[in-house]
Amino acid sequence: MSTDLAEHEWRSIADYVEGQLNKAVADAEELTEVTIVQRVNTYRVMGSDYEVFDVHTNQDERWWVITNPTNLYMQGRFPSYDETFSFHIGIMMRMMDRDRVETDDDRRDRVGAAWRRYEDAVAALNTAREAEDFQSIGIKCRDALIAFGREHQDETWIVETNNERPKAADFRQWADLYSKSLATGRKRRYLREVAYKTWDMAVELQHDSSATVWDAEIILDATSNVFDAFSMAMIKLSRRAPERCPKCASYRFG
Repeated sequence: MSTDLAEHEWRSIADYVEGQLNKAVADAEELTEVTIVQRVNTYRVMGSDYEVFDVHTNQDERWWVITNPTNLYMQGRFPSYDETFSFHIGIMMRMMDRDRVETDDDRRDRVGAAWRRYEDAVAALNTAREAEDFQSIGIKCRDALIAFGREHQDETWIVETNNERPKAADFRQWADLYSKSLATGRKRRYLREVAYKTWDMAVELQHDSSATVWDAEIILDATSNVFDAFSMAMIKLSRRAPERCPKCASYRFG
């Protein structure tokens, strides 16, 4: 056991390694047991901490374990923990990109053509280096929002108002009308405000000559959140309320 680790830290890493390596082992004599756990470095990248551990086992094997998310790498294949960490970060970034553009079919159908524009914005982040590159992501997100505003202008669920019909490309006005049609009370206010603020951030980023990668990350997440919030409201509207128990009002009924 390493002297620089608390017992719970040592046990957490050991349990992870043993759990991963013993999944398919049937013979008790062949089970892997961790004998040494040593913290060899801690990295801080983009505001998050990543710890690297050197782990020895009774099978005469050594592994690097890197956290956030936790994964293990055989040292025979990855001799340098510094290079292994770079590889780990690369995998994590690809997972983040994949998660950003993955959604279920029901939501994708409601976002419509705007989703392709959003995917273009996510892809642009991979090659963005300068302020103008990050500004262009603001433009792409703005265009995605406009496309989303156009997507549902002829829906039957839109409430009738005495006001003049918004211009086709006026995302803020369409977002306001969609909010009134899809929700009431605080949920309506939330939909409207998240749409307004995201639009304002996209326009601001478009004109920000000192834009950074953080600004681009924020607008991508904000745009995705708008799509999720409105599409969920549409899904709720299109489906009847689930049955509830007449006695206790539980949804676990029938």
